[in-house]
Amino acid sequence: MMKKIFLTGFLILLFAGCASNPSVSRTGGLPDWVENPDALYPKSLYLTAASSGSSLDEARQRSIGSLSNIFSVNVKLDRRILEAYSEEKKRDAEMDWEHSVNLFNRSVLTSDNELINVRTGKTYFDERTATFYVLSVISKAETEMLYLEEIQKNDRSLVSFYREAELAENKISKLIYLKKCMEVIKIGEALRSIHRILSLTGDTPALPVPKDKIQVELQNLKNTIVAKIETAGSEKEKLSSYLREVVDQIGFSTGEENPDIIVKGNLDITPLDFPREGKFVRWELIVDVTNATTGNTMNTYTASAREGHVSGESVKGRALDRVKEELNNNFYENFAAFLSESYE
Repeated sequence: MMKKIFLTGFLILLFAGCASNPSVSRTGGLPDWVENPDALYPKSLYLTAASSGSSLDEARQRSIGSLSNIFSVNVKLDRRILEAYSEEKKRDAEMDWEHSVNLFNRSVLTSDNELINVRTGKTYFDERTATFYVLSVISKAETEMLYLEEIQKNDRSLVSFYREAELAENKISKLIYLKKCMEVIKIGEALRSIHRILSLTGDTPALPVPKDKIQVELQNLKNTIVAKIETAGSEKEKLSSYLREVVDQIGFSTGEENPDIIVKGNLDITPLDFPREGKFVRWELIVDVTNATTGNTMNTYTASAREGHVSGESVKGRALDRVKEELNNNFYENFAAFLSESYE
């Protein structure tokens, strides 16, 4: 008799314990929060996403993935500029651009090093379909402070870079700092777009230096800084065109009289004879840059590679494409870093 009473009491406690845990349910229809999470977590205070999966972990990852779309902002950053000045920025703890960028792409929630506190609000298992459901929740108030602090750090860097531009002793140095300002502004705009979603009071701060002001100053400078381009080699016309493109992206105009920068390049594409089908060539690129203002010269930039294709014209085209890519990426970063170092 005592054993029967004990067993009955144990079962009552067991079922009572299960009923008191609303986060996991195994019977009945789908809970309301699957379709209407705002009923549990008000939209004004929380960001929510409910998803399903064949396992609890799969459902949780899908719900986090849905939330991460909120933090994904399409920003076209010139990473070549950021990379070129990365060492300087590493010395300045206020300007950690990689950390800032991580706050407005999907990896902010889906990477192993999560920066934002995402918690599981509810879970449910539907025995009829063997499907798990998870509701993931982010507190707007907690997350807003993270973005506001990052905005303030970037704003201090923006003000610092703009002050350096105003105090610059020459136009190339001023150009360098203004280009830094533009990249920081792009990051700041992305952070602000997310902060506006999170802000409970609509108090997203404005940029301390207007974007259009920087753009006008950069355009005015471009008209005053002249780069002279001299090319040689079997593909000198193509090389001249590619270098003009790089110079334009850096922020200079091109010309012959009173140049501030002199760029000399040589590009040769040589046929190779291999005992196999197809056509092969080797391209060799050499570029020298001189800052006519300071007399400083950049370390000679060299690059070369072999290309192969079924026809002669096609293989030459592939080689030229590789040269253009090399100039627009690796050479650009070296060029930008050289200009920066010239005035440090």
